[in-house]
Amino acid sequence: EEGRQILGNIRKVLVYLLANVTDGLILIGGSIIAGVPLPLTALQILWVNFFSDSFPAIAFAFEKDADSLAHHPDRKRMVLFSPLMKFLILIIGTSTSGLILLVYFVLLRMGYEPHIVRTFIFAAFGTYTLLVAFSVRSLDKSIFSYPLLSNRYLTGGIAIGFGLMAAAVYIPPLQALFGTVSLSLPWAGGVLLVGLVSISLIELAKYFFKFFSQRIKITP
Repeated sequence: EEGRQILGNIRKVLVYLLANVTDGLILIGGSIIAGVPLPLTALQILWVNFFSDSFPAIAFAFEKDADSLAHHPDRKRMVLFSPLMKFLILIIGTSTSGLILLVYFVLLRMGYEPHIVRTFIFAAFGTYTLLVAFSVRSLDKSIFSYPLLSNRYLTGGIAIGFGLMAAAVYIPPLQALFGTVSLSLPWAGGVLLVGLVSISLIELAKYFFKFFSQRIKITP
């Protein structure tokens, strides 16, 4: 049972990290194909992936029983990369990055200052990758089916990640380093809105996979 719990947590870390890496690749690749300025710099991507996201990823080691894998007797569920994992990595990586990329294009077309738009995309990208950790606590259950803050290590890791993202946006020496500007309250609200919409897309992906897997007998 403990081994299954560890395997389940490894799955969550893999989905979390690989989906976030896919997001960055699609954002950069999509911008290059569209011929618009890159929404993120290499330093900003490193800040999100190697600093702010590291704390939630580590905290998944302390996850207990949010998923049903630990108590499931089916050996078919014991593979490392399950169909559900591959599906979620694909959906998280494409749908959320597609949403952020679309917002980026729209804001540029509307004539907003590029420095503000790129800062907004950086903040939205970093905030989404932190919030999605709550959804990834269970790969096959709705986010509403378990106590959201019951893993205090994960909650603390996400709080640290938010602090690092806020520092990169609002502290002058880090602004000079990352090429960011301070975001007003409406822009900050938009950052949070993008994160919430992204989580909704992930939860819908969970639901549809469960719905169709029950009809065509796919092992999660």
